[in-house]
Order: sequence, then structure tokens, then C-alpha cells
Amino acid sequence: MTLYFLRHATASREAPTDAERALTKAGRHEARVAGKALHRLGARPNFLWSSPLLRARQTAEIAAEALAHSPSLEIQRELENGTPTAELLARLKLLPPDSEIVLVGHMPSLSEHLAALLGAASPENFPMDKGGVAVLLLDEIRLGKAVLRSRLRNEQLEQIA
Repeated sequence: MTLYFLRHATASREAPTDAERALTKAGRHEARVAGKALHRLGARPNFLWSSPLLRARQTAEIAAEALAHSPSLEIQRELENGTPTAELLARLKLLPPDSEIVLVGHMPSLSEHLAALLGAASPENFPMDKGGVAVLLLDEIRLGKAVLRSRLRNEQLEQIA
């Protein structure tokens, strides 16, 4: 299984609620670049999951446009901040083992998921830029069993795209 963790792109600070914060112009660009870079890296996701928050959904939708093969967007509450990695793993276990999944979420939970899946002591060692990507390989869907294939910052994604 291949997991493409994508942090939502830059969002406005102006919104009635945190959940309704929309992407800025720069954020839309970041999301497009992330999608193009994933495409150039050979990503062919079977699943596209997003947190229910607007900025994550918009990031997922824009990134998906740049992928040659993009499945329908599915909203997953397991990608909201504060959700234990065990709950995300339970959802992943329902998928075929050769699946490729783009997961669009938030900090700090993405770093927490990365650390837990890799068996690392601290999520602070796995910061992600807004619009940044981390790629994990899982032969076995268990905590501490993933392999980090890459963690890409905005500048790197721009060069790949």
C-alpha cells in the first residue's frame, strides 16, 4: 500500500469558522503543484481521501485535477486533527493491499500519523509544509511498519512539477 500524505495548502485566515477557511490564490497554486508533482512521480491513486474541512477538500480537488488518474473524493473524519492513528489504520485495513491513497489533512495530525506509522518517537521530526507531501510504503498495515519513501517540501514539488 502506498500512502501520499498531502497537507492542505495555504488558506485564508478570514472565515466565519475554522472549518470554512478557503484556499488563497497561493494555496490554489500550491495544491496544483502538489498534484502535478504527484503525477510526475507516477502516483496513480485508487482513493482520494480528505478531511471534511473546506481547505483540505479544496486542496484535494485541485490536486486531483492534475493527476492523470484520479478517483472520486471521499470525506474521511479520520483525517481531522485529534484522530488517533489507530482509527486511520482501521479504515486503511478495509482497502485492497495494493492500494494507492492520497490523504489530505492537517498539522499536527499528519506528523503524528507519520511518526506512528514509521515507529518514530516524535512527530516533531516530521514537519510538513502547507501543500507538502510525504510518501509512505506499507507492506503491513500496522503501527511502526511503514517505510518513508520521500518527504517533499514546496520548493522540491515545484521543481518536480
